[in-house]
Amino acid sequence: MNAMLIVAIVIAIIGTIPVIIRKKLLKNYLTLLQNNDIKAIKDLMATQLAKICIPPFNREYLLLNAYLKLKDDKQIDTQVNNIMDHVPMNSKQKSALAKSVFYIYVDKKNASMIDRLLEMVSTTNDHALYRQMDMVNDTLISGGIKYYDELKSDLEDVEYTKNNEDTPYLEFLLSVIYKNMGNESKSKEYKNKALEDSKGTVYESLIKSQN
Repeated sequence: MNAMLIVAIVIAIIGTIPVIIRKKLLKNYLTLLQNNDIKAIKDLMATQLAKICIPPFNREYLLLNAYLKLKDDKQIDTQVNNIMDHVPMNSKQKSALAKSVFYIYVDKKNASMIDRLLEMVSTTNDHALYRQMDMVNDTLISGGIKYYDELKSDLEDVEYTKNNEDTPYLEFLLSVIYKNMGNESKSKEYKNKALEDSKGTVYESLIKSQN
């Protein structure tokens, strides 16, 4: 057999080994996650094989997902801070982390963690996510009206609202802005719209939890 061909085959085989191991580790992780076995998950992520085959952010994010599944608020806080303080992240990873936990901190009205997440996302190229988070923060946490004109204009555009799956949540935010402005009748009008339009959507439980 040609020597170069042998080298190519060996390289190909070596290259597949981490992939095979990674799949095996993730399969084990999913089994442990289904059983809510956090200790075993932590032990798994701490193994040398996991450290070699799974990048640092992915390992810590998998552990965070386990805490999220159990709704362990204390461990969620610890893990989020651990990732933000010690794990290098690219823009996509920062966005993924923010999306996973932002509304948890909104529900808790944890302004300091919301500010940390906003600052983190501001360093990414995910401008749409930053705008969404800033809008929620200003409206629900700070009691502001910064996005009044923008939301009012968007929701008066029939074509925009008809084709936008986020319309119920935008209606909810506008209802809160009207409340922040002291306009209770308009606040009630848009709150009712939001509750009606969110039925059967991903926003239904979110709006009710923040209502």
